[in-house]
Amino acid sequence: METSRKRTLQLGVFVIVSAVILVITVYLIGQKKDIFSNTFNLKVKFGNVNGLQAGNNVRLSGINVGSVLSVEIQNDSIIEVTMRIREEVRTHIKQNAIATIGTDGLMGNMLVNISPGKGASKIVNDGDLLQTYSRIKTDDILKTLTTTNENAALLTSDLLEIVQEIKQGKGTVSYLLNDTSLRQQVFITVTNLKRATVQTNEILSQLNQISTQVNEGNGLAGWIINDTSTQVKIISTLEGLETASIKVNSSIDNLNQMLSELGKGEGAIPALMKDTTMANDLRVTLKNLNIGTGKFSEDMEALRHHFLFRKYFKDKEKIKK
Repeated sequence: METSRKRTLQLGVFVIVSAVILVITVYLIGQKKDIFSNTFNLKVKFGNVNGLQAGNNVRLSGINVGSVLSVEIQNDSIIEVTMRIREEVRTHIKQNAIATIGTDGLMGNMLVNISPGKGASKIVNDGDLLQTYSRIKTDDILKTLTTTNENAALLTSDLLEIVQEIKQGKGTVSYLLNDTSLRQQVFITVTNLKRATVQTNEILSQLNQISTQVNEGNGLAGWIINDTSTQVKIISTLEGLETASIKVNSSIDNLNQMLSELGKGEGAIPALMKDTTMANDLRVTLKNLNIGTGKFSEDMEALRHHFLFRKYFKDKEKIKK
């Protein structure tokens, strides 16, 4: 009888302890899965979840704030993920937040990271859809690395061939490296280019100064360019020069014609030059005129001293003075 009671008591204690352990276990699991706390749901959509499953963690700036409730395929390119988030962190999640899929460590489980967005925004509501950012998949990274390694191997092979040719003295590069005279010529050429560049810069600087002075109206060039009245005068002067040039050309034509006539013996001048009789008559006439002019001067001088005309000439000299 006592043995039966002990067994019954032991069985009751075992049942009670087992029930307590079960309750504690369920509570702990529920706490981890946010079953016994106030929560709200958020949704995100990805093209590839990279193995994300229901029950994986959800983190806000690296802190666990919830878990993945479900992962559903909507179509061939969109997968919708529903997340259960604790209510106390709602004020820290804005509508411009961005969700990404990451891993818990290098080889850990997949999880959803929520990062705060930039700028001001409203607090999320239950069932809101967050923006997402899809990171490059591991397979794509490995493919890229493989392609890069293959290209690096090909590049290394080509470089080795080039180096071997240079060592053997083949090609232009080897010639440039081994020919000391050519290196000296290249050095002289570069030096001359530097000097030419310096001189060019000086000329450009002077041209800039001249241009600035002209724009400001300084100097003769600036005065001519900026003074409109001077421009009008210059145009008028050029027109006058053009007219004078036309007249000079006309006079030259007339002179050429006259010289041509002289050469042919036409006109009065050739007649005077060639007719000796007319020339002698002209000399006699000029001689008689000189004699007559002398006599006329003597007669006028006599009249000046005559008593009848002396007063007239004196009054005339006074008027001139």
